[in-house]
Amino acid sequence: MNESKLNIWQVFMTRRDILNIFHEPFCDAFYYGPEKISPSWTRWPADKIARTGKGHYTYDLVLQHILDAAEDPHKRIFIKDMAEHIILPTHSPHATAPSLRHRFPPHDPPNPTLLPTSILRLFRFVFLIRDPSAAIPSLYRCFLPPLSAMTEDHELDPTELGYREMRILFDHLHPPSSSSSRFSVPQPPPLLIDADDLLSDPDAVLRALCARLGIVYAPAMLAWEGPEELAFAKSLLDKLAGYHEDALHSTGLRAQPPAERRRSRGEEDAEWEARFGAEGAKAIREAVDLCREDYEYLRGFRMGVVGE
Repeated sequence: MNESKLNIWQVFMTRRDILNIFHEPFCDAFYYGPEKISPSWTRWPADKIARTGKGHYTYDLVLQHILDAAEDPHKRIFIKDMAEHIILPTHSPHATAPSLRHRFPPHDPPNPTLLPTSILRLFRFVFLIRDPSAAIPSLYRCFLPPLSAMTEDHELDPTELGYREMRILFDHLHPPSSSSSRFSVPQPPPLLIDADDLLSDPDAVLRALCARLGIVYAPAMLAWEGPEELAFAKSLLDKLAGYHEDALHSTGLRAQPPAERRRSRGEEDAEWEARFGAEGAKAIREAVDLCREDYEYLRGFRMGVVGE
């Protein structure tokens, strides 16, 4: 999900006194390492992976960095990442990355990710979803000038939109009553936030989220204007240059009034064609339609709608 307006990880970045922050750590293995899953590298300049310095990052190396940070007795781990970075495009429930095989204990229950179930049990999961009619056009900008000069990609890949993978992981952690429980992970159920709710009242949503996570909330978490915050954000976002420019230059998360009504399909198409041309509007519409069902399904579990 593109974060042009969704700076929730930056909210928690302000609590580095109690949190060790990781921003999309598994993307290093997903995009750049010897076990890379993403097809994006086939479209990139030949030397891009070498320039990242991440060409040796395996899934095991990324996980070890996280586990090492977890040894700090004074800080909890906060990871912002994408479900698609740890789920194969085939969605196989028995897949793993070769480098992680030594991590699997005997009789480890299967799950849809590349990680052992014993590792998944260590985390409390929070899902942030955004209406694809807002998220996909924002993402599409990253494949056009001037941002494409930084992303070095010019194609919206429908296999990397992430909504289906979010649903798969969510259902694994919070299986529907009709699902088999053989994939269930015994831990607190996941929390799910809809971006519209967050943007409408960030103070109320984040106050409730922090209460459920056992983090002391303060309204000051909604602002990050100091040079230290900017430098820290830049250190995390440089590896994904072009994808988070709005977030990088933001100074806080502020309430935005909700739209008075949802735009019609025709109104959306007309706006996208005016902004991106006919070809761009067609690509965006196809991607939005592809993600719509999964988004609406997940939205039914958002905080404040379905109790834990």
